[in-house]
Amino acid sequence: MLLVYLTLGLIIGVISPVFFDGIERKLKAYLQSRIGPPITQTLYDLLKLINKEVKPIHTTPFIVLYLLSFISSTLASILMVEIYVYTGESLYITLGLSLLAISLTSLTIAPLLVPNPFSYAGGMREVVLALINESAFIVSVTMYISLINNLLQTEALSIPLVLSVITITITMFVSGYALTGRAPFDIAEAEPELASGILVEFSGKLLAAYLYCNLLKRFLITLITAGVITAPLIKHSVFSLATTFVLTVLLWIVFAVISVTLGRSRVDLAPKTLAKTYILFISLSITGLLVHAYG
Repeated sequence: MLLVYLTLGLIIGVISPVFFDGIERKLKAYLQSRIGPPITQTLYDLLKLINKEVKPIHTTPFIVLYLLSFISSTLASILMVEIYVYTGESLYITLGLSLLAISLTSLTIAPLLVPNPFSYAGGMREVVLALINESAFIVSVTMYISLINNLLQTEALSIPLVLSVITITITMFVSGYALTGRAPFDIAEAEPELASGILVEFSGKLLAAYLYCNLLKRFLITLITAGVITAPLIKHSVFSLATTFVLTVLLWIVFAVISVTLGRSRVDLAPKTLAKTYILFISLSITGLLVHAYG
């Protein structure tokens, strides 16, 4: 049975992101009064790129980075299935977050290695955003798990603890959304400003790997966010996995709608605003926890 769960996690982690992106593109087109591409368009694009030749660029470092990102994301997806269905060990959650960090780091380093000043500028923006958002996401996920367990074990309703859960949940959602690279936090790409940077230098299979690994990153962040919410509330079973997957789809749709309604943020404004927001909400959450414990 465990082998079935692992296989299911592999299938979900590898295939789902491609079709989720197709759904997002279709939804964005609908919201903008367009017909848009079919849901399978992302798959067609990746297959088309795979059949094209690669530009003469030193590809070995990028292949290693994208392979590392792919393996990390896939293993993390399998671990998430292991958590939601087979066991609730907190060690697996820690491993999942560690694998997510490895995947994000691999994707963040890649633009810095491209011999293109535009790509390097965009890569440095990505580094700044990653330092802020990854830290906030990991902290908020671990705090949410601890707080929600305390809340479920508390006999009487504790207002400070409830407020702590609410503030840390907001932090988790915002940091998770920002990590997906959607508007208004897509300043690392900034196509009109930086001529797409890394996307100009990459072609063929290398470009397909870059785009696919970014889809894996988006899916894994959304899956972890959904799973962290459902895991403490639902007994570990196939139903828990199904609920998590449905919530993942809903979160992906919500993120897509948000990205359509927002424009790109200023380069100097987004990191500062995010850092201040995270510090404020995490501080409020810790304060609520302290009031609950010692008030």
